[in-house]
Amino acid sequence: MRILLTGIPSYLQRTVASASGATVRHRPYFDDIRSKKDVIDQVKKIANTGNYLIGEGAGQALKGHDVTYVPFWHLANSLSQPGAYDELSQAFDICVFASANLLRPGYSADLEAQVFEKLKMPVVVMGIGIQKKANLRDELPAGTQKFLDVLRAKESYFLTRGYFTSEFLKEQGMKFVRPTGCPSLYFNPDGMRQALTKLANPELVESQKIAFGGYLGSVADTIVDAHVLLKPDSTAHYVIQDEVVVYNMNIQGDDATPAYDAPSGRIVAPLEYKHQEKWQRKNDLHVFFDTNRWRTWASQLDLSFGRRFHGCIITMQAGVPSLMIAVDDRMREMLEFIGFPHLEAGIWNREAQKKAYLKEFLSTIDAQASIDRYNACEINFRTALNDIGIQQPGFPQPAKPAAPQPAARAHEPA
Repeated sequence: MRILLTGIPSYLQRTVASASGATVRHRPYFDDIRSKKDVIDQVKKIANTGNYLIGEGAGQALKGHDVTYVPFWHLANSLSQPGAYDELSQAFDICVFASANLLRPGYSADLEAQVFEKLKMPVVVMGIGIQKKANLRDELPAGTQKFLDVLRAKESYFLTRGYFTSEFLKEQGMKFVRPTGCPSLYFNPDGMRQALTKLANPELVESQKIAFGGYLGSVADTIVDAHVLLKPDSTAHYVIQDEVVVYNMNIQGDDATPAYDAPSGRIVAPLEYKHQEKWQRKNDLHVFFDTNRWRTWASQLDLSFGRRFHGCIITMQAGVPSLMIAVDDRMREMLEFIGFPHLEAGIWNREAQKKAYLKEFLSTIDAQASIDRYNACEINFRTALNDIGIQQPGFPQPAKPAAPQPAARAHEPA
């Protein structure tokens, strides 16, 4: 099958040099990232480095087919070019659109509506989710409603991040809707299963090689987390995803200031952000623009403990146990679907004896049940793609299983 893959990209979009019609030209190298401006520009291009995992997972799921990643900006720029969409329609059989928090009050999908109205081929929307449940039905922007109207009127398929999004889309009249989870979950299944096995270990609370993720520059929660787990002479390793463009984390100096050490993935320029003075541990802040390098770095750790979904998923892909703290509707929907053990932020933040609580929580994890759940979700994902016609080479073709039912919610005190 000839597949046009677009939407959220993998890190390989950094090599795209140009696009014309159905042809995309790549450079054989990445741009250097050294200065403050380089770092900020690269984060802005992807909006959040965790998004790289979505595009990477979508691309991996299409392995074995003739796949071309066509940047969405090229599709948008081609709207007014005569014959451009005819060329695309002749070159491809189906379009896969890698998505994330598209359904939200603050974003109007006007361009997406125009592109898919003009694209004369079936469309698979993979990984679509809702950012915030409250009032979405009343506050859905007109452009996003148009996007849904366009896809309702043509051959379209929705693979959602969870159950709530699926129910919402069914209410909107969409015919093929399957909750499958984020495509990043299935990038390296063996690593994911290994990470789940290792998580059921109360001794992880004594680990000192830990990756943290959260919202530095906005709240001090992650600093508290690090102080709970790390000894005074340990170093907190924090992974930035979008803080330098969204959460007022300021890299000091002018645009040309040396700010990034590529081999280690470390920010080397001084930083300024809210609550910074509360640190009582040494801390290194990292950012990665290459998921392979990110996983290699993560593979040296003992644990990932954080409030960012994809910051923990990439560590699991490397076979390292990760425990997420669910902070919003996005995370809750994804975690409810996949059934990974996790903590609820409101409960964890209020807990007075955090370390003892965490040790008890880890001791109660049923690793095999988590793995069984994960395996069922992967079969569900692969089967959905098979049903669409995107065959999964090397994957067993079982009888269609029932979609996994909602997993138990986060650990809560009796």
